[in-house]
Amino acid sequence: MAEINYIEINAENRSITIPQSEKLLGVENDSKAIRKYFRCPKIVGDGIDLTKSDVHINIQNASNKVSGKDRYNAENLKVSGENVTFEWSPLRKATSHKGAVRFSVCVTEEGTDREWNTTIATLNVLEGEELFTEKEREERGSDFAGILTADATADADSIELGKSAYVNGKKIEGTLTSKNEIKAVTKKTELSSTPIIIPNYGQSTMPVLKHTIEVSLADTNKPVLLKRDAKKTVVYNEAGSIYGDAKASDVRVGKTFTSSNGVKITGTLVTSEVKYGTITGKGMNGQAIETGLSNVSRFIMARKFPSSNAKHGILSLVYKDGKLSGIAGFIGVGYNSVDNHSIGTVAINKGTITYTPKTDEEMSALTEGDTYDWIAIGE
Repeated sequence: MAEINYIEINAENRSITIPQSEKLLGVENDSKAIRKYFRCPKIVGDGIDLTKSDVHINIQNASNKVSGKDRYNAENLKVSGENVTFEWSPLRKATSHKGAVRFSVCVTEEGTDREWNTTIATLNVLEGEELFTEKEREERGSDFAGILTADATADADSIELGKSAYVNGKKIEGTLTSKNEIKAVTKKTELSSTPIIIPNYGQSTMPVLKHTIEVSLADTNKPVLLKRDAKKTVVYNEAGSIYGDAKASDVRVGKTFTSSNGVKITGTLVTSEVKYGTITGKGMNGQAIETGLSNVSRFIMARKFPSSNAKHGILSLVYKDGKLSGIAGFIGVGYNSVDNHSIGTVAINKGTITYTPKTDEEMSALTEGDTYDWIAIGE
């Protein structure tokens, strides 16, 4: 490979120094036939970094007409110590006329309005012979356009509405708009997690629903134009079944869930939990029963196989809606229904039931030594 001779840029006085070997830009109508190499300090002006900027070569061809102006993007920009190097390969417009081609280097900092420029330097284009003169191009414009655009493949739907282009010698008016819609279909939904930071604790995870979505054009035969501030609204059709199909009446009262429409709903289902067991009566002493429930709403207790020495006492108790009633038995006499007159009291503390016989009322006692079956219901 031949030695590279760099065109040097002086960041202090903005001048461009061109080695003698590099002063020829080419012959008329050359296109991508030559490559020029530049070297410039990495930092120019007031701290403008070329590696964080757009670098251009601005040219005026030898026609000296406004139509002869053009701008090229610098190619292959690389850092080399305190400098950067980049390249320029001119197209036909730069060499379309013989004579002096004026050019300068322009640096525009990304994200700001700051711009740094060099002064003008010149390269020479030698006289050549083209198939058509400028006058002949005008006279045979359509034929010439056909030659230059014979391999173009654009159609009306790939050119923006209001713009035009030549394809195979014919002018095409664009029809591409932003009217086509985008649709989204959920292909898969699964439980996943995402990392979170909890203050005074550290990193943890939060459960999330992970959706796998397929996005496609509503009309697959028509492209979509997204330009500058243009936005597309994605219609997100999601199967409600991924949230479940429960109704409020299927979920326990006080608990919440997500409906098939993704709405938070509070359950209305009233559920009952039942526990049962046996105790042995302790006469006039109070007795506590641990039911194992979180709360007791109803309670039933009945004496089982009364002993022969049982002269009197509670045969059964019923606790419902905050009220207590029962039946007391007598040996040789029968039984009576009892309530506030000859019955004790029940205290409910969550799942614990405590029955206390009424003072001086042996009828309210749980007969000592007898077995009592009990059933507790919680809601």
